[in-house]
Amino acid sequence: MQPKEQINADLKEAMKSRNQDKVTMLRSTLAAFKDGEQRKREELVKAALKKHNVVRPTGNEADQMAAFDKAVSAALAAEQIPGNVTLDEAEALSLIQKLIKQRQDSIADAQKAGRKDVEDSETREMEILQSYLPKQLSREEIEAEAKQVIAQVGAASAKDMGKVMGPLIGKLQGRADGKLISEVVRGLLP
Repeated sequence: MQPKEQINADLKEAMKSRNQDKVTMLRSTLAAFKDGEQRKREELVKAALKKHNVVRPTGNEADQMAAFDKAVSAALAAEQIPGNVTLDEAEALSLIQKLIKQRQDSIADAQKAGRKDVEDSETREMEILQSYLPKQLSREEIEAEAKQVIAQVGAASAKDMGKVMGPLIGKLQGRADGKLISEVVRGLLP
């Protein structure tokens, strides 16, 4: 089941059980999904318009705007861009990780400010979000994957870290924290 579908199902369950904190958290997560889907659609539309050389007219005359609208519709149809765009699983997991990172930052700020109530609230939200991620890999598992990627790309020193990080992060998307992946790769490259 896709993360968004699972969140919707859990939202219904939380509403039935009257768990207001979880309902609020899941609704804000679904709002973040909606924003992400909207951004993705806007990027697809922008790319389609650029590909088909569709430029907004400078004037507002009806015939120019009608021609522009027709050109936009043709470009979207040619690129098969639907009205509703959804995030694929990797994008959804990335979004959830971003929300978790925001919670981690808020927890650190709350600890510095001595705000135990905020820290507790953010920790609960982070735990809810983490339940939608796949099982996280251990340091040893990340190390094994990193060694494979290092061998594949032929990395020999710390200068080659960028060559390793791109493929490795793509491979471990949603299953490991980027910071931990970076630490492991730094440790493996002389």
